[in-house]
Amino acid sequence: NVPEGTLVVELDPGTSFGTGMHHTTRLCITQIKKYLKSEDTLLDVGCGSGILSIIAMMLGVKEAAATDIDPHAVEAAIENAKVNHLDMSRYKIVCGDVISDGEFRRKMGVHKYDFVVANILADIIIPLSGVVKELMKPGALFVSSGIIDMKEEAVAQALTENGFEIVEVTRSGEWVSFTARNR
Repeated sequence: NVPEGTLVVELDPGTSFGTGMHHTTRLCITQIKKYLKSEDTLLDVGCGSGILSIIAMMLGVKEAAATDIDPHAVEAAIENAKVNHLDMSRYKIVCGDVISDGEFRRKMGVHKYDFVVANILADIIIPLSGVVKELMKPGALFVSSGIIDMKEEAVAQALTENGFEIVEVTRSGEWVSFTARNR
């Protein structure tokens, strides 16, 4: 018996990471529920199973996109989107490298997104924070997680140096999540 108002997501992570049970995933979900607005367009970078963008779609976001460099993750995310009966005219899942491929970033949409989420690793979030603004509208939010606490300072510094204002820092266990605004 599921309590009223509970979001039920059917998920097979396949070979990719992301069942929704990990601390870092829960940190991102909390921030999505707190800050995402229905008129927003969302981008999930390093989507894995697609859990974060699938939840955004189920919460009624206007449009979502998800990317991963692993074709198996992209396949799993597409499968998970279909199992959850999502409107694929408002949701795209594509394989590509946001960090090193400027052409791919342009294809995804310059200054298109109101909300970007990346639950990856600190060593990927640091270089990502240098290019992700190209994809974001002014004032857009960037939620990042997958950051082990010993890397917190390095990520905070990268975000600040790349023109983000840190709005909130949340923690769970030894993991850290940043919610930052594109200034």
